[in-house]
Amino acid sequence: MLSEHFVVSIAAPVKAPSTSAKDIGIFQYQWQPLVSQDCTFKKSLTPKNCLAVSETHIFAAQADKAVVHVYNREKNNQEAVVPFPERISSLTLAAKDSVLVLGTEEGRILLWEVSKLH
Repeated sequence: MLSEHFVVSIAAPVKAPSTSAKDIGIFQYQWQPLVSQDCTFKKSLTPKNCLAVSETHIFAAQADKAVVHVYNREKNNQEAVVPFPERISSLTLAAKDSVLVLGTEEGRILLWEVSKLH
């Protein structure tokens, strides 16, 4: 059966409805066969153009900080907080999701090789 998912991030923390969880900034939804929320990822304030999603991971640059949070989609948890020398203004995955390309507020481009974890 076809299964489709999409990931959404917001730049302000919210409290999930009917739960005690707060500081949720990334939501993963299942689109097919039924629309439903799969999971959420906490402690992320992600501005636009600062979210990249692979089959196994989510990379989210943080608003007003020089760090990227790395979330494992299979385990539904945060795996790492990666510091960078400058604030990130955009990011994307390239080269078959093996390189994270980051643009900084100062205009630099950083390339970060992402290891494939299976």
